[in-house]
Amino acid sequence: MKIKKFTGKSIVEALNKVKKEFGDNAVILNSEKIKTDNGSFYEITAAIDEEEVIFEPKSVIGEKKEKDKIDLKFKPEREFGEEKGTDLEFLKKEILEIKNILNQAFSEKITEVRYLELLEKGVPPFIAKELVLKKMSVWEFVKKRLEEKGVVPNSRCQLFLGEAGVGKTTAVFKLAAWYRYTRNSRVMVISLDNYKVGGNYQAERMAEFLEIDFEAMDIDTFREILPALKAYDYILIDTPGLGNKFWIDDLEVLSKEFTNLRFFWVVKAIEHYISALQCWKFLESLPVEGIFLTFTDRILTGYSLLWLLDSRFPPINFISTGERVPEDIERADTEHLKRLFLKGIKED
Repeated sequence: MKIKKFTGKSIVEALNKVKKEFGDNAVILNSEKIKTDNGSFYEITAAIDEEEVIFEPKSVIGEKKEKDKIDLKFKPEREFGEEKGTDLEFLKKEILEIKNILNQAFSEKITEVRYLELLEKGVPPFIAKELVLKKMSVWEFVKKRLEEKGVVPNSRCQLFLGEAGVGKTTAVFKLAAWYRYTRNSRVMVISLDNYKVGGNYQAERMAEFLEIDFEAMDIDTFREILPALKAYDYILIDTPGLGNKFWIDDLEVLSKEFTNLRFFWVVKAIEHYISALQCWKFLESLPVEGIFLTFTDRILTGYSLLWLLDSRFPPINFISTGERVPEDIERADTEHLKRLFLKGIKED
């Protein structure tokens, strides 16, 4: 077995050197990132099997026995005698067992290298782990998960939730205009955001521009008038950013009181998955039906979005593709989502 160390500025560069010299049959023994005064580099220790051990016994029946010559790089402690055949079989068995143990260890190292490569590309750890354990390519993973999640129906009463700054109000008015002008529907937007200074003034101007009915109210008033809004095809409810002033308890009461009310989570596509997961902890107790994904025009590759395909989260129903209101919006069908999640990712 030949063992050698390879270095590179990135783990991919080091792996390419391994493949160039040892080929596809190389196995990875170790990989690490080394920091020096001149900068950092990656070092990979790789190995490849040499030619198998060859036995060349020289004894000939009827002639004087000579010592059996064995093409080994070590000298055995004793010579093979009368029980030579038994010794050879035993040695072959030992070598086979050692090779099996090494192959298993090397397989684990290869798995570790792929996991590190996925993390380096920005894939969340829990998604990278699933890809490695199931031996799936990113393309296979995306196609399978999109088929499993399906498409979100267009509910009549939709309440939008999310943290401040995710583009919730803009998303609501984009969707209202989409229903108004693509489906010729009568739409009303209700704002429960009475905490942001000047927020309702901007919403009123947007509603006037888009010719959409709009009302601002507190949550108690909303509970009183919602049953009376039967003339509208769609009712879209904007809410304050999640925080101390707007409690999940209020929303849980609404979901039980109005069973036709559907909840949608507004997610900023360029936000780190850790922040999004922290927000989800507050929302997972609610009947969240879908996701409205904003700022998708700022995504460079789909690697950072793969967390949205985790089985814990609902499907994406709409995508905001830019800042223009109302035109920068797309219905999140399978083909649109596939292009988004596989953006900048080459097929494995």
